[in-house]
Amino acid sequence: MILGESIGFWIQTAVILLGAVAAVVTIYVNGLLSRRSIDHNAKLSRQAIENNEKIARQRATIDLLLTQRTDQNLIESKKAVGNIHSNGGDFTSLATKDKAQDQDRSHILAIINNYEFIALGIREGALDESIYKRAVYSQVVRDWAAMRPFIMELRRQNNRNTLFQEFEVMAKRWETDPLKCDS
Repeated sequence: MILGESIGFWIQTAVILLGAVAAVVTIYVNGLLSRRSIDHNAKLSRQAIENNEKIARQRATIDLLLTQRTDQNLIESKKAVGNIHSNGGDFTSLATKDKAQDQDRSHILAIINNYEFIALGIREGALDESIYKRAVYSQVVRDWAAMRPFIMELRRQNNRNTLFQEFEVMAKRWETDPLKCDS
């Protein structure tokens, strides 16, 4: 007899207490393992979502590039602006209000608006900048250099420093970080 109870009582009590402690430890360990598993699965899910988003951006960029190659209005505008550029045309004079109906001005605006839309898509993560940059780097940098005076004049006339700012930010970023040769 121990403390007025039989040894069997104390053994039975000890076994019950050990079982309860073992159950609590088991529940705690399972909780930790479950949390780790959930965290791991969540990490894998986030990685899968990020990968799918990257693939979607790349696909959207490729679709955009393919569409631009068959867009007759954009092709016509690029030819017209190329002619202005190669003939030493004055882009700034085309920004004046008296040239508002000029076809060359419309071609310039079509190209700038196209770049603005794409730059915004890149900035917001809808398009993949690396693919677009590799496809049209030289063209964008050349067009920015040629059309910059036109844009600055439009900004001055309209007193709006934000006109075509997305295009400007993208072009300046590309000038600072030029396309590298893969070889």
